[in-house]
Amino acid sequence: MECNQKTAFFFDLDNTLFDYEASFKKASLFAFRSIVGNKEVDPDLAEKWFTYYKGYCDLFWPAYEKEIMSRKEYQRTRLLSSMTALGLEHYSDKQVKQYQELFEEKIHTFVEPFEWVNNLIQRLNQIGIITGIITNGESDLQRKKIKKLGLQIPEKEIYISSEINITKPSPEIFHFVRKQTKAKNLYYVGDAYEFDIKPAVVAGWTAIWWNPLKKPQQTVHPCVYNCSVGNELYQVIKKCTESAGYSLP
Repeated sequence: MECNQKTAFFFDLDNTLFDYEASFKKASLFAFRSIVGNKEVDPDLAEKWFTYYKGYCDLFWPAYEKEIMSRKEYQRTRLLSSMTALGLEHYSDKQVKQYQELFEEKIHTFVEPFEWVNNLIQRLNQIGIITGIITNGESDLQRKKIKKLGLQIPEKEIYISSEINITKPSPEIFHFVRKQTKAKNLYYVGDAYEFDIKPAVVAGWTAIWWNPLKKPQQTVHPCVYNCSVGNELYQVIKKCTESAGYSLP
């Protein structure tokens, strides 16, 4: 098949190109110890706090996802709730701000790409396929993470919500990238079904759900692939590239 169809693969960042949860835990514990005071924190207490903290992150996430809570309200509420659950009260908004600043300052230092990432992106680049990133988040923090990953992705193909004033799950971010890229075949790989997969499909893209936790897929859609391991993801992407006339080595 002749390669005459401009093709692009874009990736989400957190929990798609690297294990955000592992980086999140390390940076969270660092920030927690810093605001509480290292002398007062033994490892068991820190681990117990993180269990509470992660629980509140998940508890309040739907309110943030539905825009009932702002990002700052979400960050404040999950931290103060976890402190109260541990019996550590009387923390001020100043300390909440300090915690978040320390967390954001440190998290990129713990970023390591999944094993399949570098090899896959190199192979896509080698055969002339566009590779890029579409992510929500603050510009400085996301760019630090991307730099730490060291991926061969062109600057012009990196789209961060805070820089373009469009945020997932709005399909508009995918329409915007389509106009910029001018590719006929567009694929998006992401881990969050509601934030990544659904809006990509609504915008006319083919979506590849990176789903290592094997969460159940509520609806079956012909434009959605579901992958839980790196080799499975590679085979899906290989199939997609072949349909556009490319041969992925």
